[in-house]
Amino acid sequence: MAVWVNLGSIKVGGMTNDSGIFIGENMQNGWDSHSKGNSGIGEISGDHNWLTVYMALLNDPDIIDSPIFDNDIKSPSLAHIQGF
Repeated sequence: MAVWVNLGSIKVGGMTNDSGIFIGENMQNGWDSHSKGNSGIGEISGDHNWLTVYMALLNDPDIIDSPIFDNDIKSPSLAHIQGF
């Protein structure tokens, strides 16, 4: 799903996992994002792009898809000390 956000001179054409738009003095801590992505055509960027004919075949035979071991510990109470 396409996301289009215009905030004055800030133009966002797409957002993915753990995305954010932050303006002003703020602090985000404890963010994590882990995912696997498959691109059949690569990436298309810019404005007013057209794909007239599109077909992509993807072979992804993984039995276990993206095993992730996220063992880091995030403590919001220590964020100002750790610099997160």
